[in-house]
Amino acid sequence: MSRSTNKARARIRAQFLGEPRQAALGSAARDGSLGLDHCSPSQIRLRALLALGFFNHPGRWNRYSGATAWGVHTLVSYRIVPSPQFNRIVLIADAPHNVAPYLLPRGRRTALPGLRLESFQGRHTYLARHLPTGAQLVVTGNASGTWGGARRSAPRRFRTTDDCLTAQEHAELDLVPEISDAAARLLAGLICRITAKDPHGDWAVGWFVDPLDRDGWNCSDEVPFEKKLSGSQDLWTLRWNGLPYADDVATALTHDPIGIPGAVVHDTGDQVEVRLGPAVLRLSARRDPIRRSMGAAL
Repeated sequence: MSRSTNKARARIRAQFLGEPRQAALGSAARDGSLGLDHCSPSQIRLRALLALGFFNHPGRWNRYSGATAWGVHTLVSYRIVPSPQFNRIVLIADAPHNVAPYLLPRGRRTALPGLRLESFQGRHTYLARHLPTGAQLVVTGNASGTWGGARRSAPRRFRTTDDCLTAQEHAELDLVPEISDAAARLLAGLICRITAKDPHGDWAVGWFVDPLDRDGWNCSDEVPFEKKLSGSQDLWTLRWNGLPYADDVATALTHDPIGIPGAVVHDTGDQVEVRLGPAVLRLSARRDPIRRSMGAAL
């Protein structure tokens, strides 16, 4: 890949994801794509698990059990920019020391079952390894999305890679439904695009605030953070209220140039479906009234 091509792809990633240019430059894929979905099978599985934790919020729709009880859903209230790479996913956070405890198990807290601290580097970077998949996850507070510096003791005592899975973690992972390979790619794609937005302002994905500050988001008396991601094998449904529009999420998953290769949109009227081979992800949420009235095709 030429240096100019790499820079062009990094520019697109930065424009659509808000990813720092330096981090994007180090994430180029050899398959000619932007590298958002070109990753190891272990990374796909880890990202799918992250999606289950992130998109299951305890409330009227969910009991406090399974992925809902991991606490990962709390991350929606933090500013986190994903930087997907082939062998790792980097989460660039304004408050890394607050984000890490919702992912790394410690004491009796499960967090993301099986995740372990490998090392703490510099002052703001946690390198972690997911034991069941072998995939790496990094939380960093460095605005560049890169890290260096000497290894230090972590601010909190997390389980490390020397600690085997606990009986509780085995039980938590046993509750995770079977996810087909194609569906895992769709769920992994959700996590990689939690900050996606159109550079021209036509659409945006925001799970806590609307990046486009559109009118009408706060007109409902309903608590706007209900989320439920459920299903098994090839068929999955993501249901939520409040932010963002279902159309915006579907666009982020399929829109050229940042969509998942091969993913397409099917509009059923009440819902939007994103399909990838035999896998279907139903998006059940508010629709964009402007796009629907114009008959815009996703």
